[in-house]
Amino acid sequence: MKHGKIKNIILTVMVICCVYLSSNVWLKLPDFIKYETSADENGDSKIITQIWNVVKPVKHVINYSDYYTVTYSDENNMWEKAVQVLTNAFADFNNADITLTPAFPSQYLKFDFSDNIPVGIFTGQMKINNRNISEQIKHIKNIIIDLNNPGSIYIYNGENTIKISGSSIDTTELADITKKHDFENSTQFAYYQKIGSETVQVPIPLEATARSPIFVRSELDVSDTEAMNRIARGYFKRDYDYVRKSVEVNGNVTYMYRTQKLLRITEEGLLDFYDATTELENSSDVYESFVAAVGFTEGFLGLPKDVYLSDVESIDHDGNHGYRYTFSYKIIDRPILFSRVRANAALQIDAVGKDVVSYKRFIRNINESQSSQVEVGIMPAVDVINKNLDYDSPDEGNDQTPELRPLKEEMIKDISNIYLGYFDLSRVSGEQLLRVCWVIESGDKTFIFNAITGSLIEEW
Repeated sequence: MKHGKIKNIILTVMVICCVYLSSNVWLKLPDFIKYETSADENGDSKIITQIWNVVKPVKHVINYSDYYTVTYSDENNMWEKAVQVLTNAFADFNNADITLTPAFPSQYLKFDFSDNIPVGIFTGQMKINNRNISEQIKHIKNIIIDLNNPGSIYIYNGENTIKISGSSIDTTELADITKKHDFENSTQFAYYQKIGSETVQVPIPLEATARSPIFVRSELDVSDTEAMNRIARGYFKRDYDYVRKSVEVNGNVTYMYRTQKLLRITEEGLLDFYDATTELENSSDVYESFVAAVGFTEGFLGLPKDVYLSDVESIDHDGNHGYRYTFSYKIIDRPILFSRVRANAALQIDAVGKDVVSYKRFIRNINESQSSQVEVGIMPAVDVINKNLDYDSPDEGNDQTPELRPLKEEMIKDISNIYLGYFDLSRVSGEQLLRVCWVIESGDKTFIFNAITGSLIEEW
């Protein structure tokens, strides 16, 4: 009888366990349904936390006392603190004193974005709906903190500088951090350098060394069949069983679902797709589409390291209004530039409303085992300019091919930016050597020079 009771207890426990486990199986949604609904119900909460990691300045410019320097890293989380200051300023925008000003403050911390970023992305993330902000500011190219006046900030929108003053603004913490910056060990700059008969109007970095050689590899290796199939399976999801795969002679791999959805990975590691299967809804909300773009990237291969939003433009996609978001990234705290011969970008996403319709990704990861850990000498920026300056000297009639000198003397006064970066030819699959380069922007032209030899690499 005792054994019978034990058997009954065991049987009862087994029945309870079976009921519990089966209920979980029946009630659990398939993965693809769970993924789609969670994004809607949670309001993209996980994605939203990533926004300030990609909407961020490419560099910080500091002008304090007798010091001027530029940093490409953010060790003290100054951008996070600046976001809070900007949020407070926008939240109380209607009560603030808004004025146009022709000049920056004399001592400042400037957050410099790669291009004009629509202010709607900022206010959307801040949950601030204020028509006055979008009408008066429209874009943000620079955010300037006055190191002597904690009650105001400046915003340059690409055309005008707007000063915002009010009781809700307090930049004391940012100013204190900036004033404690290690200027002695930071990049030094020279002011008003005269070249030929013209003067450079912006400070010139006096960097004389850089890490080189730097080797990188594409994050995607098309020869890794299993990994490529896994990526395609993650993209097509439940439609993967109906996908047709083809491999070209040059190694490019294409996955196609009917004729409406295509994923392609090239031998050099460029991934791109387009999707014509969704029913698109027009939307003028640049933030809504941006969240969709970031959310898709986070769920599909993830956001690259040190990535930042570099450009936003309106597009027309089959008669539907949308946006194209272009992202770049840094290597060793330096901007990376891609050759425009192949028209590559690190990350380019087209979105219409909440739908991503096109996606291009070309990311290189540094190969530390093959790259140098030491600094090598580079040609000073002033010497590079002089070497490439065409003084319109008369032809002496010799038979030698004249050396290419792309800079004209009248361009000197129009130089608006000089910085050191890394250049990727983006033409070779597998391992690729990056060129350390001087980037010189003058007027509407950009010149990329090899920082070691001083020779022109590309002109945009």
